[in-house]
Amino acid sequence: MWTALATVSVAVMLVLAVKFIYYFSQVMAYLQPILVPFAIAGVLAYLLEPVVARLVKFGTTRHRAVTAVFAFTTLAFVGIMFWLVPMISGQTRKLAKKVPEITKQVRHGVSGLALYVREKTGIHIIPDELYELAQPQPAPTPAPKPTPPDKAKPQPAPLAPSAPEKPVADPAAGTEPPAETDPKPAAVPPVPDMGTPKAEEVFRNISTGEWLNKALPKIFQRVWDFFTNSLGGFLGLFGFLLSLIIVPLYLFYLLAESPHIAASWTKYVPLRASEFKDEVVACLIEVNSYLIAFFRGQLVVSTINGIATGTLLGIVGLDFGILIGLGLCFLGIIPYIGITLCWIPAVIIASVQGGSWLVPASAAWWVFPVVVTGVFVVVQQVDGIFVTPRIVGERVGLHPVTVIFSVFLWSLLLGGLLGAILAVPLTATSKVILRRYVWERSIAPPAENVPLAKKETVAENS
Repeated sequence: MWTALATVSVAVMLVLAVKFIYYFSQVMAYLQPILVPFAIAGVLAYLLEPVVARLVKFGTTRHRAVTAVFAFTTLAFVGIMFWLVPMISGQTRKLAKKVPEITKQVRHGVSGLALYVREKTGIHIIPDELYELAQPQPAPTPAPKPTPPDKAKPQPAPLAPSAPEKPVADPAAGTEPPAETDPKPAAVPPVPDMGTPKAEEVFRNISTGEWLNKALPKIFQRVWDFFTNSLGGFLGLFGFLLSLIIVPLYLFYLLAESPHIAASWTKYVPLRASEFKDEVVACLIEVNSYLIAFFRGQLVVSTINGIATGTLLGIVGLDFGILIGLGLCFLGIIPYIGITLCWIPAVIIASVQGGSWLVPASAAWWVFPVVVTGVFVVVQQVDGIFVTPRIVGERVGLHPVTVIFSVFLWSLLLGGLLGAILAVPLTATSKVILRRYVWERSIAPPAENVPLAKKETVAENS
């Protein structure tokens, strides 16, 4: 009986948990335009707080320190843009000139692969018409050279076509010549359209005003669709521009008011003073320590990996290699996913670039992508062996597999960028709660381990 009740209770709790997660993810997805700027500002505040605190120790005020950090960041961003934009423009033009050759290589590669698969297995991996398009086109045959006029052989003049003989009447046979017929019959003038049923219907609808009743709803619907589509696009662009403005504002006030927030945030916990509130505050402080250790350590790690990757890609001669390394400096904050997002475009560019000073253009198309992949593998191995253990270490306490799973899970539940940013914080929070209240909760010792004096006391009381 009790087993059945316990099973039903667990099933009900699981259903309620799934329902809660579903509706919570729906609410978070709906609030994503509001929460994403705040989440980005919060992460940046975690990263820049040590710099601001160091400037405050030198004797300046906190507002001046925050302003100095903003000014330095803005100047660095503008300088990087002035350096990157010309380089990216030049590499883009160079890559655009290679597009015809790239298309030819892709066509030949598809043709060779399709032919190989068809010969070995008899399977057509592409339709016949696409296979014909993928086949290498034969070289055009040169046109024959014209013969000089003096060496040309005289050709006989073409004979004029003889007129057909007219049939002659034969009096003996009693036949008469057939009457001549005109090969081109005279064109019949078109009959003017004096009114068709469709034209009469249109005229009747216009005269009675029925066309207005039919067309007005369609006109309003099209105007409304145009308005909503235009407004949606405008609001999307406006929201993006507004986010660019809101994120610095959030970041400024989070940095400027950081001491006040740290000193008084416990007052805003919606609980009255009790042991339960103290326990909640202790959990949040532990979660905050995980977040500080992760984001600050991961920033240093991603910066080192980005600089190393960009430098090595530039050395092997990959176009946009420095830009990919710079992107890894920012995307590397998302563990394991950031480096994958940078590796994919690097391999694509290496496949279509056509070699470099290290890999000749005559080499197979897959050689340069393998070299680029080797760069990412080397950087990742050095990071896993030397960089991350010494900078992040075990302060976060999350296994790499747990981090990867959490990124996918929270990205699925919360949607896109917001889930990827909050994956590690939410997983760290879940770990703290499970460790404090499930895995390491205090359990009364068994009776055989209780000292004899306590056993006697219990017996006397009973």
